[in-house]
Amino acid sequence: MDAKEHWFLQGFLVLAMVIAQGATSKCPSSPLCYKKTESATIYTCEWETSESMKNATYELFYSRSNSTESRSLGSSRKSYICVQDNTVLNKALVDIWVVAYMGNWRCQSLNTTVTLSERVKYEAPQSMSMARSSNNLTLSWDNKNGNKDAVIEVKFRRLEETSGTWKTFKKEVKQAMVTLENLQNESVYELQVRQMSKHVKHPLWSDWTPILDVPTEIPNPPEVNWTVEDFNNGTRLLKLTWGTPPYPVSMQVNYNLSLHIWPCLLKRKNFTSVTTTEISVYVTYSAVSGDINAFNKVGKSSPTHILVPAKHLTFPSKSWPNDRLIPLNYAHGFMKSCLEWYKLTDGETRPEKVNRSKLNGTVEKKLKHIREKMDDYVRYYYLVHKQTDGKPHSTEMCLMYKKEGAPSKAPDHFTAPILNVTTNSAMLHWKPIPVPDQRGFLTHYEVCYTRRGPKNESHIETECHNSFASKTEYLVQNLTPGSIYYIHLAGATAAGSGPTTTIEIATKPLPQSVIGWIIAGIIVLIAILITVCLFIIKRHKRKIFPPIPRPVVAESVNYRARNQNMYEKEEVHELQLHDNCSQEPNPEEATVLEVSETHECEDTDEKCLRESSTPVSDLLSPDYKGQVLRLETPDSSQGEIDCMVTMLMYRNGLVFDMKAYSTEDVGIPL
Repeated sequence: MDAKEHWFLQGFLVLAMVIAQGATSKCPSSPLCYKKTESATIYTCEWETSESMKNATYELFYSRSNSTESRSLGSSRKSYICVQDNTVLNKALVDIWVVAYMGNWRCQSLNTTVTLSERVKYEAPQSMSMARSSNNLTLSWDNKNGNKDAVIEVKFRRLEETSGTWKTFKKEVKQAMVTLENLQNESVYELQVRQMSKHVKHPLWSDWTPILDVPTEIPNPPEVNWTVEDFNNGTRLLKLTWGTPPYPVSMQVNYNLSLHIWPCLLKRKNFTSVTTTEISVYVTYSAVSGDINAFNKVGKSSPTHILVPAKHLTFPSKSWPNDRLIPLNYAHGFMKSCLEWYKLTDGETRPEKVNRSKLNGTVEKKLKHIREKMDDYVRYYYLVHKQTDGKPHSTEMCLMYKKEGAPSKAPDHFTAPILNVTTNSAMLHWKPIPVPDQRGFLTHYEVCYTRRGPKNESHIETECHNSFASKTEYLVQNLTPGSIYYIHLAGATAAGSGPTTTIEIATKPLPQSVIGWIIAGIIVLIAILITVCLFIIKRHKRKIFPPIPRPVVAESVNYRARNQNMYEKEEVHELQLHDNCSQEPNPEEATVLEVSETHECEDTDEKCLRESSTPVSDLLSPDYKGQVLRLETPDSSQGEIDCMVTMLMYRNGLVFDMKAYSTEDVGIPL
């Protein structure tokens, strides 16, 4: 063979190999056959294919290792075939291969020599659950196939280190559970798990589980807040809200909630896997109880107990007399209506055990039986519930006593500050009477206070007042400063008053400085009043005390000589002139009364008289002293002068009658 032929042959072989490699790359891989458990009777053979072979048909063949005869185990358009177990495949060493068909094209995989009974491949762990406690993480999964004594491999890393390498952990386990230790408690992890049998000669690792996030444990229970909207028709809307825990605890957190909504049944209503942080439900006027807890993949928090109190009445309702059966709205049918009643030991709290009615006979017999079991002087609370269109509501509610009595205990001691005492008042504070000691509905508190009198005297000035039963304070007013009082306090019901509690108080005396200022103020006030009065009197003196005229008649020489020792002047209150001769005197002839003033001359020691005629209307001048009254009589020829009578009236009641005997001017000193 020459050189040209040699090179041509070599090129042809290379081209054939390239074509063969291309064809082989499209063929399926060597089949992998195994059982899923040691006791399984079905084998699974799977292989890998390319994307271009997705429409191909595959056929699985096998032959004994020492034989050229091949047999088909079945065909499929999928990349695996399940083969029923038989004696040949289970015990003998066989060659297995797969052939792909697509149109006129055919391709065969490489052979796999194997004893099938020695090949076991478990499934990847299913339904994986986790639990974290401190620094440990416990993984568990379902073991439906009963696999025992397996080898577990876990690879994990912190979520913050997603670009980092995986840490691996292998361990032989007898149960479907494994624990990872020494993890960081506050870190979030991601992991994958696989398993392998340890009872066969050639075990296979299972597939890895999907990547699982491992959150931190929830250290605290949810903090629940609730609000109630009352529709005033026996139904309330209960709204529960709770906060979300902080990151990373908040990752994949859900909530389980159970509530006792319908009082007629003991069964609770459950709300599972709640993803929100609030929920609203309709409830009755009865108390609502329940629990809520948060959970994630690694565990759950401790539960938070929920208790929404019943809508209790805050005012007295009624007693249950023998001649009247209550309640009124109690219908037949336990599912449609029920009666709930219980003792109120502290007035508000619903006890854990309540009484619920069950129909055993007529309603009247049931109510009588309930009343027989009640105690006297004990407060009860009952509610009648009904459910309409799936919505519960309360049709009646009542606080009640079978029988009332007077309180058995006085109000507790006055609380601190016991009293806020001033000079004339005191503020009292006390603790209310406990409900068990009230023995009935409190109507009011009686507050009496007595002032202690001086020594050797009994108590005096006792006053009593009533305070509202809902109040625990009272202001005592109008007390005497610097006095001692005894305060008496007692509670009262419709049956009467109970025991009293007594305390002694002392009002504060008035300070000396205050007393001095009070006296000074009174003195200043009196002085101001006197000044004002004097000013008013001086301003209106003439109106209040009109001036009294004092006419003065100039003395004659003879009269002065005769009366040397009687020079003093006398005041005349009134001067009257009467004419007894004529009933209707002529106005022109009437006596004219003139006043002449006597003045002292400044130049000489002698007295001089200045006469001036002044009408009678001008006689009432303020300066009447020193004036002389002059009487001018008409001529004697005009009539009898004896008919003229002069009457002088003094303030002291003296009256003098005088007659004019001469036509001369007569001066009469007054």
